[in-house]
Amino acid sequence: MKVKLLAAAIILTGCLFSCSKKSITVNSITGTFDEIDRDISLGQTQDAVNLLKKLDKPSLAPNIRLGIYRRYVQLGENEKAEKVLLSALKKNSNDKMLIAVYSNLLLKKGKIKEAYSLSKKLSGTKYGSIYAEALLRNEKSSGSGVTYMDYFVPDYIPVYADAYAGSLDNRWIRNCAAINLVRGELTQALKYHPENFDDTEDAFFWATVCYDNKKFVEAAEDLKKAKSIANIEIVDSADYYESKKKKQNLNLKIYSLLSDSYINLSEEKLAEEERSNLLSYLTLLDEDMTVTDTTEEFTNQMPKPDVMSAIYLNSALWSLANEDYHGAYKLLKFEVEKWPDYAPGLIAYGNFAKNSNRAVVEDSLTQELRRLGIKSMDMEAYDNLPRVEIADAIARMDDSLARFKNYQLYVARLDLEDSQTTWHSDVKHLAEIYQVVERNTLGTHLYPPEIARYAVYGIYKCEKKEEAENLFNKYITRRYGFSSGSDFYDEFFRNISKMETWEIEYAAWFATMNLKASVAANLYEYIVFNEYLKNEKFVQEISPRATASAMMNLAMIYSSTGKTDDAIKLYGKVSGRTQSYEVKSESLYRIGVLYYERKNNEDALKSLKYAVYLNPAHSKARLLLSQMEEALKNQVE
Repeated sequence: MKVKLLAAAIILTGCLFSCSKKSITVNSITGTFDEIDRDISLGQTQDAVNLLKKLDKPSLAPNIRLGIYRRYVQLGENEKAEKVLLSALKKNSNDKMLIAVYSNLLLKKGKIKEAYSLSKKLSGTKYGSIYAEALLRNEKSSGSGVTYMDYFVPDYIPVYADAYAGSLDNRWIRNCAAINLVRGELTQALKYHPENFDDTEDAFFWATVCYDNKKFVEAAEDLKKAKSIANIEIVDSADYYESKKKKQNLNLKIYSLLSDSYINLSEEKLAEEERSNLLSYLTLLDEDMTVTDTTEEFTNQMPKPDVMSAIYLNSALWSLANEDYHGAYKLLKFEVEKWPDYAPGLIAYGNFAKNSNRAVVEDSLTQELRRLGIKSMDMEAYDNLPRVEIADAIARMDDSLARFKNYQLYVARLDLEDSQTTWHSDVKHLAEIYQVVERNTLGTHLYPPEIARYAVYGIYKCEKKEEAENLFNKYITRRYGFSSGSDFYDEFFRNISKMETWEIEYAAWFATMNLKASVAANLYEYIVFNEYLKNEKFVQEISPRATASAMMNLAMIYSSTGKTDDAIKLYGKVSGRTQSYEVKSESLYRIGVLYYERKNNEDALKSLKYAVYLNPAHSKARLLLSQMEEALKNQVE
């Protein structure tokens, strides 16, 4: 019995001794590393090497053997280091960390093909940047005539994503986004949007991606960050002139795009603030930084518009909307003199000329005061308004048209000239319109869109509704290749995504005239609304392309088909979006009528009073308001 107990004790003791010895070995690794590091720091190289040899065992975990590898490298014992790494890889062939370290070593040694082959397993992992480098260097070293465009293909998107994951350098994911943008995959490009930006240029790039995706709020936020980064970004002193010029040009683009973002958000005041900031910024620039190239010879193509021409024009339009006619005149005058071939500027200048020469019907008291040589303050203000001669506007348009063919400007010139002509008969005007069509025909029933629009509207105004519709239908059928024998509107809806907004609006207009309310409503809704799913919920919002006329006409259809609430809501949207007091007044008048029909007198009165306040000349609003007030007064009595 005692022998058995002694044997058990010996066996147990042996087990404890064995376990204790193993534990001490594992726990001592950290201590051994500390001793090795101490030897290295004291320059006792051979002692450190001896300890590393003693410590290294194939059974150790990969992370411990990597610790041994790194210390061999630190000691300059590169061959021993590589042997440890290969030994560890042989035993742990799928360990991503070991693969990453050895692939990186191969790249440093110039063994590109081996690194590329080994690192394939790293794609899509946190070590993917090593695979990306190996792949790109392998392609470059292949000597097979690889060009830049060979790397600008979708196959490389995961490679660049891997490179970004390892480096957090936004230039890699800009490559991913750029490839998608070129392919028209805007939503996919936006998925790479980073949380932080590397520099001003980076922030501006991602703002443009947001803008192209119609994410105007996000674009504005990115642009504001771009501005703040630009304020603290230092100009490269090594190439001061070019670096400063590049920064200033980028700042101009930021101000411009931020202004446009606010315009798309109907934040007109904020948009004007950014335009003002831009114009103020221009005054701070060195003269040699803003030189415009004037060496380009004239061709029969319109020159590319200068971004500043659009800025000045938008500021002029803002001034007009806020009745700052002197400010608008100053901006427009500068516009047409600085950019004599910028069609939108010339058109706005022509409209200013037309409006500033429009005769104002004065009441008898005003006429008597003028006869006596007396002027009220209002009369003085009106007489002092800046005016542009229509002949001057037409001459500037003619000069540009002599240099460049631009149908938009050509039609605007025709409209401006027509505004000065008192037609003795619609027959003569109709003949003039058909002559314009014949002079600009591109083929059977095919014309430039601007000419088609001008002709359809002009013929309709001559009370030739059927002729206008016939010309429009034939033009649309020819332009978009409608199938013969198919229903016009069926073909129209099949091709609607290719069409210009005015074409859709005119089709809706004719559908309304033909009492096709549901067709007209669908067409107007395509213009007016953006519809999409967000967080699994259906969202409907006003589209940036929605025009006041389309919204008003759609609201009218809603009201006539019993959708009164939708009509009131849409009229309200028009009133909130437009800068025109006349359009605001008309939309509020129509809201007042709908409330009146509902016998909601309180809301009807509010709407009508505001409509009259905005446009005292709105006779229908004034008449209905007086009738309601009189009726309510009689009820009280």
